Amino acid sequence: MGNIKSHIKYKQPSIKKIPEFDQIESDQERNEKLMDFYLSTSIDAIDRSHIYHFLRACIFQSSFSSPVEDKLIQGCKVLDIGCGAATWLLELSTKYKNSYFYGVDIKPIYPQEIKPYNLEFIKADVTDRLSFNDDEFDFTHVEFMSFVFTSNQWDFVLSELIRVTKPGGYIEVAGRRNGYVGEGPIFRKLTDAIWLMYSKQGIDVKLMYNLDSKFELQPNIGKVHRIEKDFITGPNGGKIGLVWQDMSIAYFKSKLAIQVISKELGISEEEFNNMVKNLTEEFKQTRAECVHVRFWAQKQLSE
Repeated sequence: MGNIKSHIKYKQPSIKKIPEFDQIESDQERNEKLMDFYLSTSIDAIDRSHIYHFLRACIFQSSFSSPVEDKLIQGCKVLDIGCGAATWLLELSTKYKNSYFYGVDIKPIYPQEIKPYNLEFIKADVTDRLSFNDDEFDFTHVEFMSFVFTSNQWDFVLSELIRVTKPGGYIEVAGRRNGYVGEGPIFRKLTDAIWLMYSKQGIDVKLMYNLDSKFELQPNIGKVHRIEKDFITGPNGGKIGLVWQDMSIAYFKSKLAIQVISKELGISEEEFNNMVKNLTEEFKQTRAECVHVRFWAQKQLSE
């Protein structure tokens, strides 16, 4: 679901490993597993990303917060970075037929053939610089990429989004707070393990919640607007809470999550599965608050 610049390569080593040393992982192999864990292309992961899109749209009561509705209706040019399965783009390109949309991602899990006529996908890494010209888009967007970019990469990504946006156009960044308030011990242990895995790779998992501070330092940017929405995980959060509960449990039950998180916790896969089995009951007793955030700003004329 995103772009990543780095030494991480999505291909198998050309040199075969000696069998007796298979259990010894190199840094590159650990990084590959971590990125596969986050950028999973399994059918279940793609389904969860579709559901997650509509959950976010529900809590914000919109698929974007920038004031671009009139432009989209009239016809404009839109870019989405880290488009993943392209749920956001598919929805908007179907609704706003006068506008033209581009999606960029390092992993081509977006639709290859069946898609609206006004939607185009490009396989690329945003941290290698976008191929678009300056001042090309009316609206640029990036969402749910907090586990992909380092702090320095965020500086570059924001500068690229601003570069390709027209003066008077809008840039929007969205994500969620990677951490909960009021969670139970099982959920806390599982999520803390995830935050720790990414922290070990130089990812600041807390940065997204305060990314407006970086956004404001960029040149040619007007006031950065911040919008927050929260809900409670589990039955105490109503229908949305139950959807998030089901998504979380399905995520922890995925084969890759079982392998990666159990190893990080230093427990067997059986012990990990038993923890996950007890999550549903724990959610009934707790009120784990999940917070999502959007930042948007208008590009100003160069001085």
